[in-house]
Amino acid sequence: MRIEQLQHIIEIGNKKSISEAAKTFFMSQPQLSHAIKNLEAELGYKIFRRNKAGLVPTCQGREVLALAREIINNVEEMKTIGSREADLAGNLSLTLGPAVFNAFASQLIERFYKMYPNVNLMITEDITLEVIEKVANRTCLLGVTGWPDEQDDTMKMLLDARNIAYQEVIKDYFGLIVGNQHPLAKKEVVTLADLEEMIFVDYYGFTEGFLRMFGIKPKNQSIVVYNREVLKSVIAANEGIAIFPRFFLFNDIYFERGLLNVRGIENVTDQMKVTMYLIYSRAEPLSPLTKQLIKMIIETNRENMHRSLTYNAHRTVKTNY
Repeated sequence: MRIEQLQHIIEIGNKKSISEAAKTFFMSQPQLSHAIKNLEAELGYKIFRRNKAGLVPTCQGREVLALAREIINNVEEMKTIGSREADLAGNLSLTLGPAVFNAFASQLIERFYKMYPNVNLMITEDITLEVIEKVANRTCLLGVTGWPDEQDDTMKMLLDARNIAYQEVIKDYFGLIVGNQHPLAKKEVVTLADLEEMIFVDYYGFTEGFLRMFGIKPKNQSIVVYNREVLKSVIAANEGIAIFPRFFLFNDIYFERGLLNVRGIENVTDQMKVTMYLIYSRAEPLSPLTKQLIKMIIETNRENMHRSLTYNAHRTVKTNY
């Protein structure tokens, strides 16, 4: 048994086709078929069977594929042991939800490139369902996104169905984001009744969905935006308000200059939590570089959470946090 044979069956498992897998290795279909038959003869059982979807692993084949992926991942990790971090190269992709992007993307990029200057890290921003779709389709390696805890069971069922692993990185409360001259900025406690009279800045329907959960029907039409920076500028101009996780304002220049404030909502903020998860496909083992990026994401989030909550403890007007 050779390492390349394990690579062959992994690729066939991914492509569900010998002809498509053969293209990856610049082999002919008969050559790859012969190599797989030799491996199956050596093992004494079939690895794949054919159905309408193409080639799928047998019961023994599923176990073999899992072991093969683990072995290949360990081989790649062994290759990096003798290398300096600065010598590592490759491509990594990460898609973040808007609140998380705002909270730590710049710090993550700065830290990552100091350690891995030859790695190309592509970071994009998108809404929750799009982040999940990108990870499921393998157009993005990692994602960080989240949802209210009330939706947790439903969303985890979706992730499990798409064969996506998830790991908690942030848990926080929702808050009301207001400009420093907005009437609600002067209130110690904001009530649900206060919100009914207000104009909301709605990011991709996020705020509208939140309000529906609490039976709130604003009397004024919302301002709909599809850009995070536009959202903040409109709120800073005191033309509307929004509901977002509090970490949306971590490391934010609008907040640091006092142009934006976060307020608690009576009987909501102390009950309504949001959890952000780091997600990735279970289809293949994580590479050593990917594991380092995950570790860095978790560390950066932990540091930002501690620093921001400590820094803002004396700035926040009394709320129901």
